[in-house]
Amino acid sequence: MSDMKQIAILGAGTVGSSWASLFVAHGLSVRFFDAHEQTQSEAWKHIRANAAFLAKEGLADSSDYERGINALAAASSIEELVCDADFIQESVTESYDVKKAILGPTSEASRPDAIIASSSSGLLMTEVQKAIKHPERSVIAHPFNPPHLVPLVELVPGEQTSEQTVQAARVFFESIGKVPVVLNKEVPGHIANRLSAALWREAIDLVASGVASVEEVDKALHAGPGLRWAILGQHMIYHLGGGEGGYLNFIDHIGSTFSEYWKTMPTWTEIPEEVKEQIVRGVVEAQGERTLAEVSQWRDDKLVKLVKAVYGE
Repeated sequence: MSDMKQIAILGAGTVGSSWASLFVAHGLSVRFFDAHEQTQSEAWKHIRANAAFLAKEGLADSSDYERGINALAAASSIEELVCDADFIQESVTESYDVKKAILGPTSEASRPDAIIASSSSGLLMTEVQKAIKHPERSVIAHPFNPPHLVPLVELVPGEQTSEQTVQAARVFFESIGKVPVVLNKEVPGHIANRLSAALWREAIDLVASGVASVEEVDKALHAGPGLRWAILGQHMIYHLGGGEGGYLNFIDHIGSTFSEYWKTMPTWTEIPEEVKEQIVRGVVEAQGERTLAEVSQWRDDKLVKLVKAVYGE
């Protein structure tokens, strides 16, 4: 079991409040802080609602939820936030300058053994930890949105991160039902966002080149490979697709046809300006009369069922 008891949430926007919801639902003592007064105020509502949702859906024990919700508190400063924290989850703006400016004082005010985890979706901890006192206790802990529902968390050490920190973070996240993956080396975007970026580029190009609409491309993903991706990764999927010969058979036979696909795929590194309006219009049409809040709630309801089916006992 992890010995992380007092959790500090630094940055209480969409990602930060979602992290807080998860920790609260699992009975941990959570304190949160955001420099923006409105965000700080709205975080109360989001954290309580999300944590209650987890308890209601059986993804958290009701007694743990009650303990966590009763311990939830807002801090009025970074010093108050981290003074006794065991684990600090930072979720501020995705910028080296912003993260370094806030994590410097945070590391000064916190205990030297408190783990500092950054929710960065693609920055390198080696650069961020240059501003951190006792940098060996800092690590990227990148979730997939929303963190309180999607199990993945990517743990990416920097050059100065200790193995003890990585393992302590891994044990902690596993103790609250997350699925941590540890990277052997840093790369911009980590694992999941790099895979997503490659897929997104092809999804955009299929629309831009007139192959299909935004809605049809999205359907092709969630009704086809998306179902398999919920339980298996691409390597294992194709290993099974190779029959008795496994992955090698797939690569040597079926896989050889992929070269024709790759030859016709886009290689641009910036979304073409003329395409932006087209794909935005397409996703708005797919949204229809539903509000974004309604779509988000529909997504969360479906995610709960998936998480229970795939990761439930």
